[in-house]
Formats: sequence, C-alpha cells, structure tokens
Amino acid sequence: MVKRVTIHDIAREAGVSAATVSYVINNTQGQSISEDTKNKIWHVINMFNYKPNVFAKNLRSSGRKLVAVCTETDGYTDKAELVDVLEGLSKSFNDNFDLVFVAPPFGRITNADAIIAYNVSRETFYSIGNANYIPLIAVNCCVEDKLFFQITPDFEKLRRMADSRFSSDYAFVCPEPHDSVLKSRITQAFENAVFVNDDFGKVTASNVFTVSGVVAERFKRRGVNLYYENIYLPLCRQTADCVTKALSREPFDVHVFTV
Repeated sequence: MVKRVTIHDIAREAGVSAATVSYVINNTQGQSISEDTKNKIWHVINMFNYKPNVFAKNLRSSGRKLVAVCTETDGYTDKAELVDVLEGLSKSFNDNFDLVFVAPPFGRITNADAIIAYNVSRETFYSIGNANYIPLIAVNCCVEDKLFFQITPDFEKLRRMADSRFSSDYAFVCPEPHDSVLKSRITQAFENAVFVNDDFGKVTASNVFTVSGVVAERFKRRGVNLYYENIYLPLCRQTADCVTKALSREPFDVHVFTV
C-alpha cells in the first residue's frame, strides 16, 4: 500500500515546521514567512502531489481530478466564446475530471489538480504559473517554454483551407487575442486579418472566414459568403490529452501542438 503523504512529510522535505506549512496552505495572515520559504513549500507540495484542501482530498480519494480554466475576457464576444470553449472541454474530458471556471484576478488556486490558461497574455500566463505549482497548460497562448504544454490553432493550415475555398479575396475574422505573439502569427498567415471584440461593423469584406462560432453566428445574418471551420472540439480534445499527460508527471519530448 502506498503511504499517504501528510503535512509532516511536506514540512520535513521543506525544512520547516508543520505549522508553517499550514500557515502557507491556508494563507494565514500575520505570519512573517518569506516568499522564498513559501515558494519552497509549494514546490514540495507539487512534487509530492499533496492535496491539502479537504475538497481536493475527496476528489483524490474518488479518483477525480479538478481542472481550473482561467481566461481573460473583454466584452460580450470573449464571454460568448468562452461558453463554447467550456462546452468543448466538458465533452473532451472523461468522467474522472471536473471543470471549474476561475475569473481574474488570478492568484493561488489551492483546490485544482491542473490549470488551463485559455487566451491570456504571456504575462498573465506566467503570473498564474508563479502563483501555482501544479500543471499549467497554455491554450491560444504562445509561451514557447518546454516546461508547459502549448496548444494553438494551425493558422498556416487554416489559410490553405480558406485559399482553396474562396476564388477571390477574403477576410479572416476572429476575436482579438490577448497574446501578442498569437496575434502576430495570425497576421503573418492571413493577408487580411480583422480582429473584433464587439465591433463587427468594421468588417466590410463580402467573403469571411472564421474559426469562431460566435463570429460565424454574427455573419450568418449579414448575407456574406461565410466559411466557418469549427476548431474548438479538436483544440479542446488536444488540451484534455495534454492535461492528462501533465498529470502523469512523466517526461514528454513534444510540448507544442497545433490543431
């Protein structure tokens, strides 16, 4: 039988008292504990896969995992797209996983086994990572860091698909990404890329290509020549696979995926 990790094991490995570990886990105010000590304790907690939260313990004993989804939203379009993403993720994970949405500002997420950072800036991604020592997956965010799995759309493949569909010029329309590198990749792939938040009136093209269901619904009512390629489900399936891999704590040679 595998010995259950206790708070005393964490304290011993971190070289502190069990009380100090408890203070850090529960974010007890009024304690003079250095940031270095806090970080060391959280690193040990992650290394031993220790779940101090009562709810997390119940999840672990039942074999279930809790995955937090963090994203930045700027208006109706971002929020509506998030609904599609959460639906895709719920279909992609098996019954052993539960999803919870975490709204900004992002801090310590103590009851999650893994975190999906969807459509956030690189700065936000690393702020989440610096506050949480659990597997963190970048989706629609380019971090290019071998410590993290990264999943983004294959914009070159999407451009080829659109080129074969339209006989004349078209606009690729999508919500504006929060990550500047991802935005740059889109503008490099498409000659006419139009980023919208809630300002759809600025799109004047008669041929529109999009991978956003929210954008597609808006243009269905405008009589344009619309090509919609739904990439949410393959993106979410790859994300679920990467979360499972990250939770296995096994090394993987490939960390960057495009779908």
